[in-house]
Amino acid sequence: MRLAIIGDLHYPDELLNNKVLIKDARDAFYEQFMNLFLSIPADYHISVGDMVHAGEFSEFNYIMGKIKDSKHSRRFLHVLGNHDTYTYPKEEILSVTRQQRYSVIEETNAIIILLDTARENRDDWSGTLDDEQLTWLEAQVKRKSEKPLFVFGHHPLYNTTARSTEPMMSLDPSLDIWPILKQWQGVGFYFNGHNHVHSIVRKENWHFIQTASILDIPAARILTVLEDEIRLEMVNLASEQLSKWSSLFTFSIFDYEKYPQAEGETRDQELIINRLQMDRKQVDQQ
Repeated sequence: MRLAIIGDLHYPDELLNNKVLIKDARDAFYEQFMNLFLSIPADYHISVGDMVHAGEFSEFNYIMGKIKDSKHSRRFLHVLGNHDTYTYPKEEILSVTRQQRYSVIEETNAIIILLDTARENRDDWSGTLDDEQLTWLEAQVKRKSEKPLFVFGHHPLYNTTARSTEPMMSLDPSLDIWPILKQWQGVGFYFNGHNHVHSIVRKENWHFIQTASILDIPAARILTVLEDEIRLEMVNLASEQLSKWSSLFTFSIFDYEKYPQAEGETRDQELIINRLQMDRKQVDQQ
C-alpha cells in the first residue's frame, strides 16, 4: 500500500492585495502543486487539514474541483483543520468535501484512521476530540491485528512533535489520548499538520509524524507498506516557478506567516521501520 500525504494547503480565496498579478500567481501555484501531488501514484492521497484558509465554500470548491478535474483518478482523504472550520458548521463543510468527520479504512496490509480534531471556534485553534470520538477511537485501537495502524489528525498530541508545547499548537493538553493510543499492540503512526514544520518523533511503538505547510515547503510525504518494512520518504515538489508564484501572493494572505526552518532536521525527512524487528520486540514484550 502507498499513501501520498501533504501538509496544510491554506488555499485563500480572498487576498489583501487584489491585483490580477497576485491572484494569477496564487491560482498558478495551486494548480501546479495539485497537479504534481495528484500525479504521484498512491492508493490514497491525504490532506492533514487546513485545506483552506478562511473556511469559505468557494475555497473548498476550488480544491475539490482541482481533484475532480484531474486527469488522475485519485481517492482523496481529508481531515478537518481549524482553518477549515472557521466559517461554517462541520456538517455543511463535509457536504461539500464529501468526507466523513471521522472514519476507519481497513486495507489488506494496513488500517487507516481519520480523526476530527478541529473546533468550531476561530479564537481557539487548539485541537480536541469529543467523547463520542474518543470512545470510538479506543474501540479501534483495542482490536487485535498485525497490521500497522496509521492515524491522521490535524493537531499533534501535546509534547510530541516540534512546537507541540506552544499555546494552542496541539490537542488540548488536558485531553491526554496517549493512554488510548498505547493500547495498540502493533506499530502505530500518527500523522498531523498544524505546526508548519516537519518533525518526526518516536515514543514506544508509535511514530509521530508532522508535515509542514505546502506554502513553506512544497513537498509530499510518501508512505509505502512493504512485507518487511514501512518506508516514509519526502518528495520535493519545489521548483523555481513555484517559488516565484509563492513569493508574489503568500504575503497577501491575511494572518499567514511563513515559518522559518520549516524543513526541520535531517531526521524529520524520512523514516524506515523494519517490520521483522518490530514483530520480534512485540513478542519479547508479551
